[in-house]
Amino acid sequence: MAPIDYLFYLCFVFFAFGGSFFFKKGIVATKFLGLLFIVLGLQTFLNYYIRPEYLLEYPHFFRTVSPLMLTIGPLYYLFQQFLLYPERKFRPILFLHFLPFALHVIEYIPFYILPTEYKIMEIKEMISENTIYTIHSKYGWITMKMHLYIRFTSFFIYIGWGFYDLLAYYQSASKTFIKNNLLIVYWLFFNMVLKFIVMGLIIYNLIYPGEKQINLPWKDFFYLIEYVLMMLFMLFNPKLLYGPTLKGLIWQQAYHRMDGPVELVNNKDVSIKIISGNEKEKALLGSLNRYFETERIFLKPTLTLIEVARKLKVKPRLIRIALQSEMNLSFSDYVNTWRIQYAEEQCRENPKWKNYKLEVVAWESGFGTRQSFNSAVKKIKGVSPGQYFSEFLY
Repeated sequence: MAPIDYLFYLCFVFFAFGGSFFFKKGIVATKFLGLLFIVLGLQTFLNYYIRPEYLLEYPHFFRTVSPLMLTIGPLYYLFQQFLLYPERKFRPILFLHFLPFALHVIEYIPFYILPTEYKIMEIKEMISENTIYTIHSKYGWITMKMHLYIRFTSFFIYIGWGFYDLLAYYQSASKTFIKNNLLIVYWLFFNMVLKFIVMGLIIYNLIYPGEKQINLPWKDFFYLIEYVLMMLFMLFNPKLLYGPTLKGLIWQQAYHRMDGPVELVNNKDVSIKIISGNEKEKALLGSLNRYFETERIFLKPTLTLIEVARKLKVKPRLIRIALQSEMNLSFSDYVNTWRIQYAEEQCRENPKWKNYKLEVVAWESGFGTRQSFNSAVKKIKGVSPGQYFSEFLY
C-alpha cells in the first residue's frame, strides 16, 4: 500500500475524533477542536481524490480543498483562545474569521455548477501545465496561485497571532498558576513549534515548487502528522479540554468554612469551603472563579457586579445569592479576596514587586485607593497590610 493510500483511512479517523469532540459536552474549545478535525478529515478525503490518477474520474472534487484550508488557522486560533479562557462566550462577530472562506466558496460557485465536461477541460489544462496553481483559469476572481499566497498569509497571521497571545498568557500568569498547568502550556507551545515548522515547509514549497506540483508532496504528510500527534495527545490527556486548572479563590473547594472575619494563620492562606449543595449555584460559582482567574477582571478598580453579570450572561442577583450561600461572601469581599491573593502571589514570586511600597501594591492589584486596600486586608486577613505583607516586601 502506497503512503498516499493511508489518507483514505486517516480521514475517517479524523471524522470520528472531530465528531466525538464536537458533540461532547464541555467548554466551547471542544466545539472548535471538533470542527477543526472534521475539516481536516474532509480535506484529507478530498486530497485523496484530487490526485492526477483520480481527478479526471472525479472532477467534481477539483477546487474543493482550497476554501477549506482558509478555515484551519481560524479554527485552531479560536480553539486555543477558548481553551485558555474557558469562560469567554462565543459571539456572532467571531464568524468574521470565516469570511475569507465564505467569499472563496462564493467565488468558485460558478465552477462548482459547471457540467462535467467543462471541469475536465479545466483539469486537463492544469495537468498540461504540471501545476495546480495555474494562472490561466477562466473561473474565479483571482488566480489559483494568488489564492496560494492568500492561504499562506492567513495561516501566517493566525499562527503569529496565536503565538503572541500564548506568550502574553504565559508572561501574565503567576508562577504558581503555570506550575499547576505545565502540561497544557508546554503542549500548546510544542504544537505552536510544529506549526512554525509547517509554515517553514510552506515557504520552502513556494520558493522551490519542484517539478511535480500536482502530486501530494512529502511536506503535506508532515502537515498531517502534526494533527495526528495532536489527536493522540488529546486522547491520552482528555482533562486538558477542561481548560487550565484553577488555583483560585475556592482552592479545589476542599477547605474550611469562613464564618465572619478570617483569622491570620501561619501559612497566610484563607480557606473557604463550599457550603450548600445547590448544583446550579456551584456551577455558577465555578464559572465565576474561572472567569476571575483567567481574565483577571478583578484588577479593574471600578469593577461592578453588573459588569461581571453581563459578561457571564446571568442576573446579578444570582451571583450575589451564590456567593452568599456557597462562600458566605459579599461580592465586594469576593473581589477584594482575589486582589489580595494576587498581590500576595506577585510579592512572593515577582522580584520587582518586592521593592514596591504598599501604595503601589494596592494600585497594581486593583484597589483604587490605599484606604480601600487597608480596609480590605484588615477585614479579610485580620491584620494591617504592613503586617500581612511584611515577609514579602523589602
